[in-house]
Order: sequence, then C-alpha cells, then structure tokens
Amino acid sequence: MAEAGEGAAKGVEARTLWALNRLIVLLGIRPEKADKFVSGFTSEEASARAIARFMDDPECPACYFAPTSESVSCTTDLPSAQQMRKKVVAMHRASPEVQISKENLAESVILMEMTKNVMDLLNMYCQSVYLSTLTNPANQAGWSDLIAKDLMDKYHVFLASLHVTVGLMKGHTWLPHPPRDALPTSGGMAAAGGGAGSSGGKDKVHVLEGAVITWTKQIRHVLKQDPEVLLKDGKNPEPSAELKFWRSKAANLNSIHSQLGMDALKKVLKFLETNKSTYTAPFSKLQKEVEEAREEANDNVKFLASLTKSIDKLTSDSADFEQLEHLFEPILHNILLIWRYSKFYTTPTRLAVLIREICNSIIAQAVRYINGGDIFTMISSEETVECYAKLENTYRICTAFKDCYLLFRDIAANQDGTGWKMKNDALFVRLDSFRDRCRDALDFTRTVIQFSKLERVEIGGTKGKVLSDCVLAIREEFMKCVETFKSVSYDIMDVGEIQFEHDYFQFRMTVKDLDRRLGSLLASAFDDLDTISMRIKLFDIFEGLLERPIIQAELEKKHKMLLHQVEQDLTAVETGFVEAKDKVDQCFDDAPIFSNLPPAAGAIFWARCSRHRINDPMNKLAFYNLALRETPEEFREVKKQHQTLDKMLQDYELQRYQTWEQTSVEAAKEKLKMRLLRRQEKSGLLKVNFDPALVRLLREVRFFLIFDIEVPPAALEMFSRVATYRQWVAQLDHIVGMYNAVLTELLPVEEPLLEDRIAKMDQVLSPGLTELKWKSEDKIPEFIENTMRVVSDVSGVVEIMKGNLRSISGILSQWCKEPIISRAKGSKPMALDEFDLKHKERVGMRMMTQSEGGKEIHKFVKDSSEALKVSKVAANWKAYVDF
Repeated sequence: MAEAGEGAAKGVEARTLWALNRLIVLLGIRPEKADKFVSGFTSEEASARAIARFMDDPECPACYFAPTSESVSCTTDLPSAQQMRKKVVAMHRASPEVQISKENLAESVILMEMTKNVMDLLNMYCQSVYLSTLTNPANQAGWSDLIAKDLMDKYHVFLASLHVTVGLMKGHTWLPHPPRDALPTSGGMAAAGGGAGSSGGKDKVHVLEGAVITWTKQIRHVLKQDPEVLLKDGKNPEPSAELKFWRSKAANLNSIHSQLGMDALKKVLKFLETNKSTYTAPFSKLQKEVEEAREEANDNVKFLASLTKSIDKLTSDSADFEQLEHLFEPILHNILLIWRYSKFYTTPTRLAVLIREICNSIIAQAVRYINGGDIFTMISSEETVECYAKLENTYRICTAFKDCYLLFRDIAANQDGTGWKMKNDALFVRLDSFRDRCRDALDFTRTVIQFSKLERVEIGGTKGKVLSDCVLAIREEFMKCVETFKSVSYDIMDVGEIQFEHDYFQFRMTVKDLDRRLGSLLASAFDDLDTISMRIKLFDIFEGLLERPIIQAELEKKHKMLLHQVEQDLTAVETGFVEAKDKVDQCFDDAPIFSNLPPAAGAIFWARCSRHRINDPMNKLAFYNLALRETPEEFREVKKQHQTLDKMLQDYELQRYQTWEQTSVEAAKEKLKMRLLRRQEKSGLLKVNFDPALVRLLREVRFFLIFDIEVPPAALEMFSRVATYRQWVAQLDHIVGMYNAVLTELLPVEEPLLEDRIAKMDQVLSPGLTELKWKSEDKIPEFIENTMRVVSDVSGVVEIMKGNLRSISGILSQWCKEPIISRAKGSKPMALDEFDLKHKERVGMRMMTQSEGGKEIHKFVKDSSEALKVSKVAANWKAYVDF
C-alpha cells in the first residue's frame, strides 16, 4: 500500500496524515507521487482548516474531498454539481458528535466514495441486497410476527419512496411496485377471489389498494402540471421553459403509459377487480385521462419543436439585440401555423402563456443590452447620447413585437372565425410595464442631455453675466439631483422594483422646480435683449429645453412678442426695397449696393441680403413654432407676409438676371469682334480697344459664380478666358503707354532723329488697328511679342535721350545758379588790388567748374549719339547738338 514518505509527512498532524494515506489508496495515487500529493494538500490553507475543523469539532458531521490537479481539496460544505461529476470522497463520523483522536480514529470515521448516481446505487442495494437480507427467515429468527410485519411494511414504504425519488431525479415519474409477497400470481388470483373474506386476502387487497392510491396521486400530479404555474408563482419563464415543460410532460406520460402496460401492474388491477375493489373503476377512468393527456403532450411537443431554432436564437446570451426584431415575424408565423394545424395547442390559455414567455425573453435580452448600471455608467462617461439611442432601440424593438403580434392576430381572425381572442392587457402586462420603464429611462436621459447644454451658456445683454451665472447654478443643482438618483441600489430597468416609482417621482419634482426657474430666467433674458437676432440666439441656447412643458409655456408668451417684432422687420424690409428699387436699377450713387460690385450682381446680392435678413428669423420661428402646443394665429399672418415678400425679392432677382442675360451677353459677345487698338482722332494717340461692356460682363460672371448663380454658356465660355484677356489688356496697355509717351515727350528737334523708328512702330502696330480682333486668339500673342520688342526699343532710346537731356539741363542750371560778382548787403568797400585778386580767383573757379561740366555734357551727348546710332555729320544731329 502506498503511503507518504517521512519528508512529506514531517510537520503534518497524525490524524490528517492518516486520512491522506487512506485517500491515496482510495484515489489510486501511485507511490512516487504520494509525497507530492501530501505536500499539495497541506499547502492549501482552506483545506487544512476544513479537515482540522472536522477532526476537532464534534458538531461537524462530515468533510468532503474533491480531486485537484496535484492533490485534493477539502471542505465541510456539500460538494458542488461540478465536483460531483468526478469522484468525491466523504469522511463521516461513525456516530454523532464522537470525539476523534489518534487512538480511535479508525473506529470513529467512515470513508465512502460519492458519485453522481449515488441514488441509483442506493436504490439497487436496497432493492436487492437489503431486501433479500431482511426477508430471509433466518434473519427474522426471534422476531414476533407483528414486529416482522411492521418492519417490512415500513421498509416497503421506504423502497417505494426511494423508487419514486430516483425517478424524479431523472425527470420521470416511476410508479412504485407493491411488495413481492403482495403481488398476485396466476394461481393465487383465483384463490384470492375464492377467499376474499380471509384475513390474508384482505391484507393483500389492502396493500394493493394502497399501491393504486399512490399511483393515482402520482398520475394526478403529472396530469395537473400546467406551464402557467411558473407565471402564477410570480416567476418570469422564457419560451424555452414552455418547450421543456411539454417535453418533460410527454416523457412522463409516455413513461406512465408504458408502466401501466406492464404485466405486473395489469395483474394487480385484475386482482383488485376480481376482489370487487372500489378503486379499479376510478383508476380505469384515470388511465383514459392519461391517454388523452399523453396524446396532447406528444402532439404539442411535435408542433412546438418547429419553434426550437427561433427560440434558441431569441434566448441566446450572444444574441444581437438590435437584430432581434427580425425573429418576431418568423416566430409568430410559426405560432399561427401551430394554431391552425395543431389539434390541442389551439386554446387562448396555451397561446397566452407562450406569448407572455416570449415577452419575458425580449425583456431579458433588453436588460442584457442595457440595464440601469449601464445607463448610469454611460451618463458618467459623457456618453448620454449613445445611451439615449440604446434606450430608443430597446423601446422600438419591444413595440415592434407588440405590433407584429397585432398583425398576426388580424391574420388569424381572417383565416377562421375564432382567431386569437385574448385581451392585450393580459398578454402584454409585463412588456407594457417594461415599455413604460423604458419611457421613464428615455425621459431621464433626455433630461440629462437637455440640461448638459447649459454647461457653456453665455447670455448677452446688460444682464448677461448675472443670468449666465444663474444658469450655471441651476445646472449644478441638476447634476446633484442626477447623482442622488444614480445612487439607488437597484436596477432601474427591473420592472419588479416598485421603489423606482417613488425615486423617479422625487427626481421629476426637483427637475420641475428647476424648469420653473429656467422659464423665469428665459423671460428675463428675452426682455433684456432687443434685437431679433439676439432673441433668436437666446432661443437657440435653450433649444433642447424648449420641449419641456413649463419652459414651453414661457416660450409661447415670448414667441408672440418675437412674431410682432419680425412682422415689423418684414414691413421695414418691404418698404426699403420698394423705395430703393429704382435707385438700384438706375445705378444711382446713393443706391444701397457695394461700390465694388457690378450693377446686376450688386442688385441681386442686395436682394439676396434682404431675403437672408427675412428668411433666417422666419426659419427659426417656424422651427420653434413646432415646439408649441398649437400654432398661434399671428404666426400664420406673419408667414403669409413673409412668403409674399420673399416671392417679391425672388422675382426681382430673376427679373434682373434675365434682363442682364438678354442685354449683356450677346452684346458683349459682339464686342469681341472689335479691333485690338484704336487711334484717337484729335491727338493721334493709341488706346486699347477692350470695350467696357466686356469688362462689365466678366465682372458680373465672376460674382455670379461666387454667389452660386447659374451662368449662360456663352458668358461662361468668355469668362473661361478672363485670365488671357487680362494678360493681353495689361500687355497692350503697357505697349500703348510706351508708344504714346514717345509721341508726346519728343521735342521738335528730336523727332527727325527718331523718324525711322516711329515709322517702324506704326508699321508693327498697324495690324492691331486694322486686322486683329479679340477673337483672333492664335495671332494676338505673336503680335504682342513683336510690338513689345519694337516699341520697347524705341521707348528705351527716348528714355536715354530724355535722361541725358535732363542731366545736361541740370549741369547748365548749376552754372546759372550764382553770378560771378555779387554785392553782399552790408559789405565794406575794398581796395582795387584786393578786388582784382578775388575776382580772378572766382573766374578761375568758375572756369574750372564749366570745364568739368563741359566734359560731362560731351559724355551725355556721346551717349545719346550711340543710342541713336546716328552720324555725327548728319544735319539732324548737328541741329540737335546745337540745340
């Protein structure tokens, strides 16, 4: 026998070591692992405490050992179902409250193996071993007949109870057999019939009648079973319980049916019938009830089996709640088919139980999807909007099932005359309560969302700072109220919690008081502001809260005042439009349009600004009008006035656009046929011939595109080349400017020197005056390049000449700036010799200055000559030099 070694046993209490050595044998631990087994057990403090308590405490009747990975665990509590799947060893006191010591340990405890089928083993031992032992005459020696009979009667009662208990543990109803000596034999039935009056016959009849009474009670209990019992007991079974119930009942009734057909039971009934027992007739009637109930149960199991897959999906812990509504129609359609074709599952009671169980399943899935703890957690995490969406989904899906049921109820009513005639209140009492709870939770989260918008409120006006601080104070009080409500100890989504009604009522009363204060604050802020935009902005600040009844009542009062103000503004806009329309059309200087806008675009923008001024407040008024309980008559009048004015402005926009399109586009298109340049008749100077109508059209189109107005294709095509036109006009302006400067700045003495160059400029510019037009896109770049080169060359020569001439004039002007002899005021007379000396000195300095200036003049003249590339002996050059 394997035992723990000395190393492992060292420090282990002797009684504990004895128990562990017995466990090593019972569990089949190999010798080489015995030490590890003991050390593993002693390392667990809980196990060591449990076995010590059993050994030392006489009132502790037993302890239990369950195998672990390396050793066993010990506990004084009954083993769990999970532990019972494996081998469990129980160590029990041999007698109550016996003191256990090292000396009496072997006699004081009993070790036994416990298995999950322990009742089967007990039943088998009692039916075979112990019954045979007790009925053995040798073992009854010395007993009186009365004692033996009483003992065996009680033992048979125990066997019957044990037999029934084993059956119930397996989910079946087992009918207990009468004692063997009471069972009739084929030869004994006649004898009993002939000697019914004998004492032995009466006892046998009495025993068998007792067995029939027991069978009747068992069968009646099965027949009375009803799936509605769980609902009546206040529990909330799901539809899987309905399927399980009918499978269990069908199995029970089938088992009873097979047992009633056994020969031994038939012999008992035949014997009692022969002996004219009064129990046979009722039992025969009971047998017929069993057959009817068995047929119903089997039929229900067959039809309800079609719901198994759908019900499994509906009740699955991993089901996606948001996709749950897709199961409702298949489930109810299946129920409709069962109702139509089943023989027994066609009563309102059966259907009501199933529908209520489906409702329970939907509620259970909804609570898994979102419960009270989730709601509070999401609000604390500032995910209130997501929480509200989840609650909306929950309410929608619960309502979807009810709507789907009503649809199939109507279908059932149309298919046959009876239909599903059940009151909805009875079916959906719990689902409706849950929907009410969802509505309360939605209201709670909506209130949190609405009040959360007050966190960053900034009210304008003279009282804005004070009122903003009041709003923040109200929000802080609300958050305290929310925290108080969040501190409840139950799940607010549990419809069975009636405390919720009281707590939520307290929350609503607090919020109602805050609503009153906010309403008063809104009225004060509204009166403090005087412009439409500021008042509408105030409504925007309280937008989410305007749905609340108390604040909504205050909104109705202020809404009428705002309507009157908007009406006055509409009148002012209409008057201003009518008065300024002619000024805008005729482009007067005091017309109310921006100076940088072209006429048509400016007029349209002016009209659009007027529309924007009337539309923004009106759209807000229409939005806030929806929050009112009823539309005021004033709103209809203002709306009518707004629509009339808006149409007037739209028509004006359209009229200006059409006028522009008809008068400007084609005219501007014709202007592209004009020549690039034209010469002024009087002065002979050149001018870029890009018509102002074209400039105006391109400006109009630019602003139309900015204002997102559709532009005619022809105008859009011209505008697509606006960058090209801008470049050409700029280059031509530069060329024309240089050309005109040459003609206007030359002196008569200079013109002969540049006569050839001027003629060349006129020749190069000639195509722009005679041939090239703005549509000649392929020739214009080359023309500009050639003219730019020639005109720039001539302009450069003229600039050199003019620059040199200005420099020469500057030198000459310096010579004439001061006279050689000057009389200073207040000067004294000087001697002739002294005057002559100073005069010669001044003349010498002036001669030196003129000599240096002459050199500079000769240099400038030389530069001009080189720039002109003219011969120094030419008459024109000599005349210029003389000049």
